[in-house]
Amino acid sequence: MEGNKDLKKHQFIRLWLLFGNIGIIITYGAIVFFTDLPIVSYYGLKIAVGIAGIYLIYHFLSNNFLEKKPEFIMELSGFLSSLYLIILIDYFGGPFEILNLFIYISILAAFLYKPLWGIATTTTFLIYLFMYGVLAKGDMITNYQNYLLSFASMSIAAGAGLLIYNREEKVQKESSNLKRIADKLTAEKSQDEAVLTAIADGVYAVDRNRNLVLLNKAAQEMTGWEEKDALGIKCKTVMNLIAGEKNVSVCEKDCPALAVWNTGKPIFRNDTCFIHRKNKNRVQLSSSYAPIKDMDGNMVGAICVFRDVTKDKELERQRNEFVSTASHELRTPITATEGYLSIITDSGMCKIDNNTKEYLTKARNTLLGMSSLVKNLLSVTKIEEGKLETTITNFPIKDLVEEVIEVFAKKASDKNIKLEFIESKELSAQGKKAIGRNLNVRADREMIREVINNLVENAIKFTDKGSVTVSIDFDKEFATINVEDTGMGMPKEAQKHLFEKFYRVDNTATREVGGTGLGLYITRSIVETFGGSIWVESTKGKGSRFSFTIPLALDS
Repeated sequence: MEGNKDLKKHQFIRLWLLFGNIGIIITYGAIVFFTDLPIVSYYGLKIAVGIAGIYLIYHFLSNNFLEKKPEFIMELSGFLSSLYLIILIDYFGGPFEILNLFIYISILAAFLYKPLWGIATTTTFLIYLFMYGVLAKGDMITNYQNYLLSFASMSIAAGAGLLIYNREEKVQKESSNLKRIADKLTAEKSQDEAVLTAIADGVYAVDRNRNLVLLNKAAQEMTGWEEKDALGIKCKTVMNLIAGEKNVSVCEKDCPALAVWNTGKPIFRNDTCFIHRKNKNRVQLSSSYAPIKDMDGNMVGAICVFRDVTKDKELERQRNEFVSTASHELRTPITATEGYLSIITDSGMCKIDNNTKEYLTKARNTLLGMSSLVKNLLSVTKIEEGKLETTITNFPIKDLVEEVIEVFAKKASDKNIKLEFIESKELSAQGKKAIGRNLNVRADREMIREVINNLVENAIKFTDKGSVTVSIDFDKEFATINVEDTGMGMPKEAQKHLFEKFYRVDNTATREVGGTGLGLYITRSIVETFGGSIWVESTKGKGSRFSFTIPLALDS
C-alpha cells in the first residue's frame, strides 16, 4: 500500500515536469513565430529547447523502469530539469555575476544529497564554465584568473559537500547502530522483565552500595513491599534478613552480598528468614546469591534468587520430631529385649539346645542392627536441627586409633583379614620437619572415635581378603587419618554420592552386607563439625582409601 502511494506521487511529479518542458518548447515557438523580441537570438534559449526535447524523450523511455527503480528515475528527472539553472545564470551575466552564487549552492546541495549527483552537477558546471570561456566569450586565456578562481571555488564547494556528506553518513550510521543497540537492549530488557515477572521465585538485586535496584513480582508478594517503594533504598530496610533462634541480623553480621563480592563466587544460604512487611509473618528462605560483574569483570552488584520454604521447614521439623520421638520410644524396648536375649544366650542361666541358641543369636544380632539404626536416626535428627552436643578437648589421635584397632582386631581375624596401624614417625610442615609441635588434635574424642569406628568397620565389612590399614599423616594444621582396604572398591559415579544421606552403592555385595546408608553421612557431618573434611579414593575391584582431617591442637 505504501509503495503504491509513492509510485503515484512520483508519477504526479513527473507529469508536472513533463508539462513544464512541453511549456518551454511551446513558449519558444510562440516567441519565434509571433514576436521579434531580442531574446530570439539568444543561444541559451535554443539550448533550453534542446534540454526540453531530451527530457521528453527520457520521460517516455523511463516510464518502463519507474516501478523497478523509482528513486533513480526521479533523481535523474530532477537533474535534467535543474539544467535550466545554467541557462538562467548565463542569461543574467554568466558565471562571474551575481547569480553565480547558485552554482556553489547547487554543487554543495547535490553533494549533500548524494555524491553521485554532486559529481554530475560539478562536472556540468565545469563544462559550462569551459564552454563559456572558449565559445561564448573567448576570453579564457586573457581572463584566466577569474576562470581559475571559479574552478577552485567549485572544487572547494564540491570538497566541502563531500566532507559534510561523509560526516553526516558516519553520524547516520552511528545513530543507526545506537538505535539498533537500543532496540536490542529494549527487547532484551522486555524479555528479562517478562522472565522475572513469570518466575515463581523471588529475585532482588543490589548495587555496590547495597541499594535495591531490582525487586520482581514474586519478591514483592513475599516481602510485602511494592517495587516503587523499595527501589533505591538500602537492602537491609526491605529484606532485613535474620537467622537463628536469637534472630541475629544477617545484613549486619554476615551480609551475603559482601560475601560474594569478597569471594567472587556464588553462595547458598538455607538458614535465613525475614518478617513480612504487612502481615508480620515469619518467612523462612532458601536463597542463592551471585555477584554481578560489568564487561571488565568488576563487581557492580549482587543478585539473589530466593523462595519461601516456611512450609517445608515446618514439615521437616515435624518429621525430625517424629523420628526423634519414635527413635527414643523404640530404643528402650530394643535395648531391653537385646539384654534379655544376651542373658539367655550367654549367661548359662537357661538350658537351650544349639539350634535354639542359633536362632536366638540371630534375633539378638537383628536387634543390635535395629539399635544401630535407631542410634543413627537420632544422630541425623540432632545434626539437621543443629543440636549435636560436643565436648571438645585436646587428645592424642594416635592413642585413639590404637584403641579402635584393638576393638576390631578379633572381627578382622575372624575374616582372616590383616588389620594394622602404621604410625607416622615425624611431623612435617610445608615439606619440612616441624620439631617441637605436639601431635594432639582438638575435637570431641568420642565422636572422632565413632568416625574411625565406622570407617574401619566398613573396611572390614567390604573386604573379603587382604588387609585393612590405618595410618596418620600430619602437616602444619591438620592430622589426616587414612583407612585403606583391599576390598571390592566402587565406581567413580558412586563416589560422588557416597556421603549423602541414605545413599548406598547398588551392587550384589552391598545388598548382602546390608546397612542403612546413614553411617557415612553422619561421619561426614561429624568431621565437618570440627572444621575437617573427608574424601574417598577408590578403584572398583581393588579397594578403597577413606581419609579425613582433624585440626591439630594449638601448642601449649
